[in-house]
Amino acid sequence: MRFSEEARHRILNPEPGSALARARDYGIDLSLLLENLERTPQQRLEQTVKMQRFLRVVDDVRRRAERR
Repeated sequence: MRFSEEARHRILNPEPGSALARARDYGIDLSLLLENLERTPQQRLEQTVKMQRFLRVVDDVRRRAERR
């Protein structure tokens, strides 16, 4: 789903006190949230699989380093 420029602006610059503003103030990166919402479910799944593979590699490297 592609958001209009107005919707993108409203998401990235939320009204003070809104749920999005609270999320941003809590530390949520709204630009990443918007990017993910613009992906199809298939694209989100593929991204999740890639990230899981990456985390497995990082975990493997960490375990090997701890053995040394």
